[in-house]
Amino acid sequence: MKATKKWVSALVVLTLMGSMAACSSGNNGGNEVKEAAKNNSAPPAETAVKPAKLSIMTNDFSQPVPGGKSMDDPTLKYLAEKTNTDLEVIFLPQGQADNQRRIKFAAGEIPDVVQGYGVDGELYINKQLIPLDELIDQYGPNLKKVIPQAAWDGVKLDGKIYGIPEAPKGDSLVNRVLYVRKDLMDKAGVTAAPKTSDEFLDMLRKLKAADPNLIPFSARENFSWLDSILGMFGTSVHGGTLQDGQVIPSNTSAKMKEALAFVKQLYDEKLIDSEFMTNKRNTWEQKIQSGQVAVWSHAPDLVVDWQDRLNKSLPGAGAQVAVIPTPKAPGVEQAGYGRLPFNKTFNITTAAKNPEAIIKFFDWLVTEEGQEFVNFGVPGITYTKENGNIFYNKQLDVDNKTSVWRGLAFNLAGWNEAHMKIQVGEEAVKLLGATYEVGKLDGYDSVTLGMPAIKSSLPEVGEFGTATTMFVEAASKIVLGDQPVDYFDTYVSNWKKQGGEDLIKQATEWYNSKK
Repeated sequence: MKATKKWVSALVVLTLMGSMAACSSGNNGGNEVKEAAKNNSAPPAETAVKPAKLSIMTNDFSQPVPGGKSMDDPTLKYLAEKTNTDLEVIFLPQGQADNQRRIKFAAGEIPDVVQGYGVDGELYINKQLIPLDELIDQYGPNLKKVIPQAAWDGVKLDGKIYGIPEAPKGDSLVNRVLYVRKDLMDKAGVTAAPKTSDEFLDMLRKLKAADPNLIPFSARENFSWLDSILGMFGTSVHGGTLQDGQVIPSNTSAKMKEALAFVKQLYDEKLIDSEFMTNKRNTWEQKIQSGQVAVWSHAPDLVVDWQDRLNKSLPGAGAQVAVIPTPKAPGVEQAGYGRLPFNKTFNITTAAKNPEAIIKFFDWLVTEEGQEFVNFGVPGITYTKENGNIFYNKQLDVDNKTSVWRGLAFNLAGWNEAHMKIQVGEEAVKLLGATYEVGKLDGYDSVTLGMPAIKSSLPEVGEFGTATTMFVEAASKIVLGDQPVDYFDTYVSNWKKQGGEDLIKQATEWYNSKK
């Protein structure tokens, strides 16, 4: 069956509008009005700006998030008061977010702002997104100052900005890096980080020999969080690559065939978790933090979190988390994960009655005051500020269960090093800094960045550059030994015949038009 053209954003990747000083409905605004009255310059009450209604759809990032009405939650209420908004935040469950978004969109439930990882293609093709260039120029001076140009370029379609991007943290353009337990490397006699795939294989063998009960490397279901292994070959289950003059999904490339042959070798030698194809998130995380796993792939900004978890679960064990550059397979020049100039993004829809207020909302988030909210919470509750010095009650912030989702949902400014030193301390910031330095050097350039995705009418063929059912099934058979490595060619042929060839044609046409 021929694939149908359905442009759905493949760009990957909350919100608050700028503080309205004298018009604020919060206590600060009231004080300013009183002060203005003393100077005979107070604005008449009827000119006060009414809070703008603002609805934001995001996901819960697998964290406990506020339930009920947003304006009943103290943290969100503070945010609303500072940005003169009547705020509704719709948290979707992380694992179901994409599906629930589609259902809500189909039912006409379109919020003012949609959080994602790029420009939402479904809304874009349906002309339900607002171009933001003029609005940002007029109402987003802080956004323009804080977020780098490369991030803005990454959320452009047809030359116009359709999303507000989060600045990359620490100038690292990759969202996956290779974690290792340095203490276990030392015990196994591994004196240097591996630079090639063969050296990486040798390191895993030494780790296993030093402790037969250890899992040298672990990943998760659907070949997820296997990125650093596949990345050694310059490929991924996601995105596209150039091959023989065509833009093809990376998971159909010759590089992927080589990578799967390597994964099969790891599986045969018991150097990768025997359950990696079925591990759920909680199981996978528990294995790592209980000390069963030596090497894994994850987001660079969570290095401190992983170190803290291991310190708590293995007190006195001397667990030492480190991040190393992705080794390279023979002939590979760029290894690691696909580079992306932003993290999450926010799209403003045509449902928004007051888009300028939304830009102001986001603009406030990247101000110093906004970043203090993101990183420390509500002043007077989880932190205080005296003579420019911030005193942060981290334990109270954690106990209130606001510290994690607040940053995940609302951070746009990337990495604030001064704030991080207060949050996690000097040593942890050094660890983060070293991790981001690795991230700067890692990864490969994407040929499909900014490309609207193309989706087949057949679910098994799926969307260009995603982990389709056909790929996962074929890859599983190869790794388990149910099929030889050459079965990969059969999978690619079947995928093309069932509609993939048309997806490749469309992707290649787009690439050639943009070169």
